[in-house]
Amino acid sequence: MTVARKWLDTVKSWLHDLRVRWFDAEGAPRQWLAAGKDRLQDIRPHWPDDVGPPRQWLAAVSSRFREYRASWDETDPRKRGRWALLALLLLLLLCVSSAGISYLINRKPLTAILPPAPAIAGALRPHYLFSIYGVQTPVGVAVTPGGDRIYVAENGGDRLIKAFDRDGNFQFSFTSPGTTSLERAPVYLALAPDGRVFVSDRRQHAIHIFDAGGNYIGDFPPPGGDANWAPLGIGFRGDDFLVTEVAKHQAYVFDGTGALKMMLGGEGKDPGQFWFPNGIAEDDRGSIYIADGNNGRLQVFDDQGQLQTVQTAIGLPRGVWIDSDSRLYVVDAVGQTIHTYGLYSDELRYLFNFGEVGFGDGQFNFPNDIAVDETGRIYIADRENHRVQVWSY
Repeated sequence: MTVARKWLDTVKSWLHDLRVRWFDAEGAPRQWLAAGKDRLQDIRPHWPDDVGPPRQWLAAVSSRFREYRASWDETDPRKRGRWALLALLLLLLLCVSSAGISYLINRKPLTAILPPAPAIAGALRPHYLFSIYGVQTPVGVAVTPGGDRIYVAENGGDRLIKAFDRDGNFQFSFTSPGTTSLERAPVYLALAPDGRVFVSDRRQHAIHIFDAGGNYIGDFPPPGGDANWAPLGIGFRGDDFLVTEVAKHQAYVFDGTGALKMMLGGEGKDPGQFWFPNGIAEDDRGSIYIADGNNGRLQVFDDQGQLQTVQTAIGLPRGVWIDSDSRLYVVDAVGQTIHTYGLYSDELRYLFNFGEVGFGDGQFNFPNDIAVDETGRIYIADRENHRVQVWSY
């Protein structure tokens, strides 16, 4: 389906360009119709054979473009107006159909297909789908990009890492090697770009590394060999590995080789300081978002480590996540909700929150972590309800 996606992107780019130039000069619609026919003829032969109906549809549209061009009469203003209206309607149909084809290929919600717009994103809210049970006091959750495997860290029972499929069916479990349930306390999870599973363990004062099947590989070395470090929140953005630490109340950014790139914070309540930092995430610009747990706020730093923003009025921020539509999610454990912000400019824009306290579907009882896959599904570790809730747009 990668070829289909490639040509779909080509159609979208072409639509944007022609929409801008539609009324650039007299006679432009005729030129546009000619360009449209040629472009569709270019695309149609390369459309995947296993996506038959769209390929036939492209052929039909190409033929219609040819008819419109042949019938264009530049000497008759009334005919030009009628054909312009028909062509505009055809353009609208092409836009809607492209979005529909994209949905069939990618199986993403429309919010993931359409370009992110603050007004649209602010109006659309996720809805509850179902819950994954069979976990004891889940505190951490991670998901593969396609959503085919969900990892959950338990802080109760045997304190295992459990893996589930997309439908919530249990697959297997694993844990820190050579430990009993009293000696380990897995908290946050992060998946490396190559599929390895990183697990912060509060009692082991370590970050354990496993392969995708749960086989132990080793531990991530602490900066400077500090045996007393206490890693908690972890995350990846490309090759960058992000860690929050609650002994020195700091945050770290490591490169793909494990070398320290940046160190932030220190214990305190002033801006730029932390008090039990938890979740951590990085956006496309390199800005770092840190849930400053016991200070009840979110702090944002630029790619040089300079403090940009302090977002207060968050009860007890825990897990954070940035999705592909530039939405930032912050789990509020005592507010029993998920705060959602738009990252559409240099400033955080509050969009909405979802969830409320309770025991029913879509209600939370001390949520702790969040992850979002590329299909738009949202996974929330609902700690005291002993489940992972799955939401979607």
